[in-house]
Amino acid sequence: MEMYIQAIIGGLFSSAPALVGWIVAVVLAAIMLRRGGARAERFLLIGACLMLLASILAIPTSALGMWLHTGREMTNVQAASWLSIYGLIRGVISLAGIICLVYAFWVKFKSGK
Repeated sequence: MEMYIQAIIGGLFSSAPALVGWIVAVVLAAIMLRRGGARAERFLLIGACLMLLASILAIPTSALGMWLHTGREMTNVQAASWLSIYGLIRGVISLAGIICLVYAFWVKFKSGK
């Protein structure tokens, strides 16, 4: 149990800068949206939330690998396949966040404000 906690704490330390950055982005996008933001600010908020979610999902990755291998007694190949599926889901969420952020900046640049 202690090694899982250590793995999660290690993941938290490695994801901390991204978490702080995306939390700040979510707060700023929410403030911009409350002050009369339009379509670009909505997509900025959605993209920042998706990137924050992807950063949160990155925290337990190493603990999940250990749990699959030792706790569920899977072979290395089985654990690696489950971890790749988890990584694929994280990647899709991250890609959706990037697309929303790029679209938000494109809409803002196109409108000339």
